[in-house]
Amino acid sequence: MLDPRFQELLEFIDERDEDGKPTVRAQIGLKIQGYSEDVERLRISLAELEEEVLELQSSVEAQAISIAEQESRRTDLITDAQDAAVRAAMSGSGGAAARLRRQAQSTRDRIDEFEKDFSEERTRLEQTELTLNAKKSAVKEQRDMIVRRLNTMSSLAVRAGGEFGTELVTPSTPSQPQRRPAPIRSARRRPRRVRVRRRRAS
Repeated sequence: MLDPRFQELLEFIDERDEDGKPTVRAQIGLKIQGYSEDVERLRISLAELEEEVLELQSSVEAQAISIAEQESRRTDLITDAQDAAVRAAMSGSGGAAARLRRQAQSTRDRIDEFEKDFSEERTRLEQTELTLNAKKSAVKEQRDMIVRRLNTMSSLAVRAGGEFGTELVTPSTPSQPQRRPAPIRSARRRPRRVRVRRRRAS
């Protein structure tokens, strides 16, 4: 657990009141403990999912490369079949023409067999991509669940601090010493001078 407030609250899970019942702080600590165990299980599961995603990603990339190579080979076969058919048509009805027709038919048979394997390979790639996307969604959902539980734990820690008038400080938000207000100085007034006028004798 990264937040020291969680560890602090776990120290109060055995705290009891005068009647022997768990205090509010103990109850919050027990909730924190349950959530922390849940977070740990989620993190283990997340690590496994992320490893599966990496393996599936590698498989998708390898299959995509294989399909690209087969696509190039398929294009070559089609070109060969078309070339053999054209030459057979131009050779007339002799033995050379018959040989070229057999060659063209053999190439078309190879293309048909190739198309079947090629289609199966593309289907496997599509299924692998679907599985990969599902695993990626599971990874995102797992991360969101971890974040939600950590937020709940943080809210509980804040509540515990408010319940008992204590300040549980995270390392990222250290408390700052409060400044004392400056003393108010009272202005001294000078005594008022009174002038005494004397009357002259008449």
